[in-house]
Amino acid sequence: MSESSKECAAIVLDCHDHGESDLIITFYCQGIGRMTGIAKGAKRSQKRFVNKLELFSTLSLRYTEAKKSNLVFIAEAELLESFLGLRQSMPLYRAATVLRELTLVATRDLEGDNGLFSLLLWALQSLETGRPAMTVLVLFQLKFFEQIGYRPNLFSCLRCDQPFGAARDYGFDGRAGSIVCSRCQGEQAAVLPLSRGTIKLLGSAQNQPLDRLHRLRLSRPGLHEALALMYHYGRHLLQREIYSLKSLGDTHWQA
Repeated sequence: MSESSKECAAIVLDCHDHGESDLIITFYCQGIGRMTGIAKGAKRSQKRFVNKLELFSTLSLRYTEAKKSNLVFIAEAELLESFLGLRQSMPLYRAATVLRELTLVATRDLEGDNGLFSLLLWALQSLETGRPAMTVLVLFQLKFFEQIGYRPNLFSCLRCDQPFGAARDYGFDGRAGSIVCSRCQGEQAAVLPLSRGTIKLLGSAQNQPLDRLHRLRLSRPGLHEALALMYHYGRHLLQREIYSLKSLGDTHWQA
């Protein structure tokens, strides 16, 4: 490796043609964050890049930086995990596309990692190994919003500041990112119903490391509530529709 070359672990998020033989690829990289590069001659490569630049693939990437651009030059890629199963199953592919879209929308090139690479890799591995896709999406989004600086408050009422458990019923205010007890809700239409069991489980997930999240189980009603919470909260935070999430088709939690 030359003195100017660098290496990192990277997950492929996007790839499109550039000219007759080149590819422009967007990665999420360990320690670096989102990074976009050009792979010269990649469409004609019989060795360096063949079957390595598919969506969701995890690579050991070697690249060089440009002096006047954020676009890096991809020299070589070693395949670490192909996640072939995600591209062979439509339900899994659609779930993985939610992870991809959220990451692309909420990050910019070279902003830093801060743990999002590990979270994204955990979610892809969980989908690949058969963890229920909707549960993975809920837990990913819960951790994802925290990583980008918007941890949902599930421990005290937004208005009266009473700790969770002091009231019988709760809802979630997606605009404020916080639970609201029944005494403080009034007739506020923007508050989503949220059971105590769902709040408790999501609050527990916030404090669990990634390697322990597999122990958590959401009931079917709890999963329905959590998906609605994440959908509405994410749409408010990002100020746009998350099309891959909307296309999953549950009209109840998309309303």
